[in-house]
Amino acid sequence: MRRLLCPVCTAVLLSATPATFAAPDAGAAPARPTPTAAPTDAGTPAPADPPIAPERLAEARALVPPLLLYGQLQPVLGTWVEYTVLPKQGMSKPGSFPVRAAVVGETPREHDTLYQVELDYQTMPRSLIVVWVSRAGTARAVVERLAISVPPNTPVSIPVDLLADHATLRGAPVRQRDTDLRTGPFAGKGREQTFRLESGQQVTVVTSARVPVFGVESLREAEVTWTAQKGGTGARPALDAVPLSLPRLPVP
Repeated sequence: MRRLLCPVCTAVLLSATPATFAAPDAGAAPARPTPTAAPTDAGTPAPADPPIAPERLAEARALVPPLLLYGQLQPVLGTWVEYTVLPKQGMSKPGSFPVRAAVVGETPREHDTLYQVELDYQTMPRSLIVVWVSRAGTARAVVERLAISVPPNTPVSIPVDLLADHATLRGAPVRQRDTDLRTGPFAGKGREQTFRLESGQQVTVVTSARVPVFGVESLREAEVTWTAQKGGTGARPALDAVPLSLPRLPVP
């Protein structure tokens, strides 16, 4: 399940060979992307987004959780939202399972604030993905690092440095419309958007300001569907060990 657990991170974790990881840039450590003001229309590509080589798109996309890529971080410390994730029929691990996303850390810095966001995959084995996301005021969020923890392995973190809503990673906007969420805990007004990836596959997201953390009520990809079930406050960090931090290494 490509977007359920980051394949790049999983490979690094299982192989325990840091030299096999290559960042999604051309090899050298790039300057961190300069966040611009958040666009008023989330479906409009930002022309200033740093380019990503076509052959690295899949790798780069795997480093940004889809809920963050197609939503917008709502950084209220302690808030959480739980999703039911339903894999496409015929996949190796059929059946739905819950994933709880939460904002569990907030560190003010000189020019921005760094947030720790966790996604707890309640699978077997249970897995935890952690992203550290920076944002300055109303500027667009940047994913600085990502970590994965799959007990009993040591957690591993890798550098990312990508805009959380990078237009190329989202794909080309196909359509957007207002919609009504008639049932469920987040009933009310929503916004539906569809994007087309370079593979031709489409992603449809429904967003609502009533949904904590990412503002995503549902997300339908080629492989899985995410549906928000409930939300709340009082979330605390689940990561209980310091991850092994891997450096950015050049492409061989």
